[in-house]
Amino acid sequence: MNESKTLAQTEWNGLIIGISVLFGAFVRFFPGLMTGFPLNDGGMFLSMIQDLQESQGLLPRFTSYNQLSIPFAYPPFGFYLARLISAAFGATEVDILRWMPPFVNTVSILVFYLLASEILTSRSLGALAAGFYALTPGAYGWFVMGGGLTRSFGSIFLLLSILLVLRTYKVGTVKNIALSILYCSLAVLSHPEAGLHTAAICLLLWFFYGRSVGPFWRAVFVGAGTMVVTSPWWLTVISYHGLAPFLSALHTGYNGKPLWNAMMDLLIGGGILPVLAVLRIIGIGWSIWTRQHVLLLWTILPYLVEPRSAPSVANHPLTMMLALAFAQAIPWLLSNLKRKPVAEEIYKSTKINHVFLVILIYLFVESNLYGFRLVGNSLTLGEREAMKWMEVNTPSDALFLPLTGIPSPETDPFVEWFPALAGRRSQSTIQGYEWVLADGFFQRYSILSELQRCKSVDCVEQWSQDNDLPYDYAVLTANNAKGELGRSFQMNPNYARVYFTQEVVVYEKTR
Repeated sequence: MNESKTLAQTEWNGLIIGISVLFGAFVRFFPGLMTGFPLNDGGMFLSMIQDLQESQGLLPRFTSYNQLSIPFAYPPFGFYLARLISAAFGATEVDILRWMPPFVNTVSILVFYLLASEILTSRSLGALAAGFYALTPGAYGWFVMGGGLTRSFGSIFLLLSILLVLRTYKVGTVKNIALSILYCSLAVLSHPEAGLHTAAICLLLWFFYGRSVGPFWRAVFVGAGTMVVTSPWWLTVISYHGLAPFLSALHTGYNGKPLWNAMMDLLIGGGILPVLAVLRIIGIGWSIWTRQHVLLLWTILPYLVEPRSAPSVANHPLTMMLALAFAQAIPWLLSNLKRKPVAEEIYKSTKINHVFLVILIYLFVESNLYGFRLVGNSLTLGEREAMKWMEVNTPSDALFLPLTGIPSPETDPFVEWFPALAGRRSQSTIQGYEWVLADGFFQRYSILSELQRCKSVDCVEQWSQDNDLPYDYAVLTANNAKGELGRSFQMNPNYARVYFTQEVVVYEKTR
């Protein structure tokens, strides 16, 4: 009888994980299939992959991106792997940026299942959490874009690091310690923010699971081992540039009010129906009631450590609380309201399983609607052809001013990809400045947003003069080219139209 129940539970877990991976893979790959090009960003990473080819695998001092002498200080694991795959299989760098991020993020569903099962001490709860993780609309967005080459690896290695470090605290085998060092090192070498969050969460877990002599020394050993393994990279960067690039990048992670942002991210849910928002509130309340302190602190900690990527890191414990809300809190409430016991294990309850399946289908639909929005945030063929024309037909030292009308520079694929595909310097691109401007990064971000709101040539020229950012060519994409700004350029005698399509218009400044 016990064997039959175990088999039924195992089959249920397998079914939920299978649905989660299948649905999760679809929503992650679908936008890239529709566009034919990497989503949103990735242009700077394309340049950095190509820089490794030029340097024959040695870490370059600077990246060629945007001709700005930006230190090549970005954690390089994803770039080296892309270079290796390209050389071994003949895949283009653009195709790697298109397909590698959604693939890695799909695999992370399985890793998250293992971690959630370990934290919640239940494979059934882990499977539930994996279902929510796979299909939370928008939570995976930044990981499947072109720039997800580094973000997706940073995320999966963060999850693996936490899983193995937690096991190391509990059972300090040589295998667990070695794997902890490996995954922590890969997290540090994959993404600048992933290393910070990994260290902070491992410290938090030590407080709850490792406050004794053995786990303490194992934690020290893992930390020291990670420093040694990653040292060839960070020592090389320091020998080139000192600590300045790292200190500059640290400044760009802190902006706004972190705790207020945390509350907004945690309690406000998107979508047509507030299913996840309601479950979050129930999950947080249940975790407070049942003293799930590690999950609660883990949710807030990322906002204090590095707020910019905090929502995606806080999503991990929050998703586990969704599983607790659905499998424990709601059945407990129903049991007390009806004064009738509810099945203790979720896999035993047909009604609860039907409800969960309906929720997964709803989240799948919402995730696909989100995917359609991602499809619209990618370069078109016409835009790529225009950049190729500029690479061939304009002076290599010419300064360009892409004008798209998108006020957020980090979600503007045209200005981000322009330096990589056109091979020209863009005065309206923000990417790369996080390594050189320190706290001036946000000021540059603000002035670039102001530029994209200009509706006349006079406004653009005044902006250029005020910020000492001259330009030789203005590049207008479709919305601006057909609107008020486009008409202003067309009527101004100081500009000559040198390229024209329905999607991109280029004006040369004649005087």
